Amino acid sequence: MKTTRTLWRTIGTMAAISTLLMAGGLVYAMNDIMNPKPADFVQQPQQPQPAAETKTTVDIVALGDSLTVGTGDVSGKGYVQNVKDKLAAATKKQVNVIGNYAVNGYTTGQLLNDLQNAKGVPYGIERADIVLLTMGGNDLFAIGRDVMNSQTDELDPVKIRERMPEPQKRLEHILTRLAELNPKATIVYVGVYNPFYDLPEMRPASVHIQEWNDAAFRVANKYPNMVFVPTMDLFQLQFDKYMYTDHFHPNQEGYVRIADRVVQALE
Repeated sequence: MKTTRTLWRTIGTMAAISTLLMAGGLVYAMNDIMNPKPADFVQQPQQPQPAAETKTTVDIVALGDSLTVGTGDVSGKGYVQNVKDKLAAATKKQVNVIGNYAVNGYTTGQLLNDLQNAKGVPYGIERADIVLLTMGGNDLFAIGRDVMNSQTDELDPVKIRERMPEPQKRLEHILTRLAELNPKATIVYVGVYNPFYDLPEMRPASVHIQEWNDAAFRVANKYPNMVFVPTMDLFQLQFDKYMYTDHFHPNQEGYVRIADRVVQALE
């Protein structure tokens, strides 16, 4: 009988212990559900990011008149090819002139017409990294020729200022159109100089040429990707050294001087 009671006590004790263990497990499980702990942080290895594509070439498009053609340079390079070579040396990149659309004698009206076409010149501009432009010399020459007093060989400043706003407005439209066609390209407007500075009767023309350049600078200053490059001072002190025999265009050395200044602006 005693043995039987001992057996039942043992069984009862074990049952009580089992009940306590189950209750404890239930409480632990409920606590884990009601108060979850954050999972241990495991840092994932970072995936290497693809390197940004770096363009190794620079594409140039050139526009304008005989200065961009390079008339007067016996080497045939003009300032455009000199810019190409000097920029390649400075940047250690391949520099390409993908289009030179300049035409001898071109005026603001003719170039503006080209830029308004859907194909051709605009197509090249949209693909350029740099756009080089000379424009205005032929417009100013036509104004000066028409308003000069044939008896005194003097310019009429009043008449010049009366006629300048129209081509200046066209130049503004040209620069604006270039900025619209390619807002990422650097647009370089090469300023106008006085090709007749060595003639005393034509020195007053420098004032009007500077007025033209000032107007161009104001337009260029509106756009963060546009730069004005002055050239007036490049030829004044040693005119014969840097001008071609036609008394209008730079010679080989003169174009090099223009190119040097353009590259300085681009660096």
